[in-house]
Amino acid sequence: MPDEPEIGKELKRMEQDYEPLLPVEKKLIGWSLGIGLVLLGVLYWVSRLLPAGP
Repeated sequence: MPDEPEIGKELKRMEQDYEPLLPVEKKLIGWSLGIGLVLLGVLYWVSRLLPAGP
C-alpha cells in the first residue's frame, strides 16, 4: 500500500499544527454541554411523570 507512509506524515503534521480553542469555541462547547444536561434532566423528569406502558 503506497498510501501508508503519507498517512504517517500527515498525522505528524497534524500534531504539529495544533491550535488552541478560541474563547468563542469554548463558550459554544460549554453551552452545548449545559443544554444537553438540562434536556437530559427534562427528559428524566417527563419520564417520571408519565405512567408506565401496559
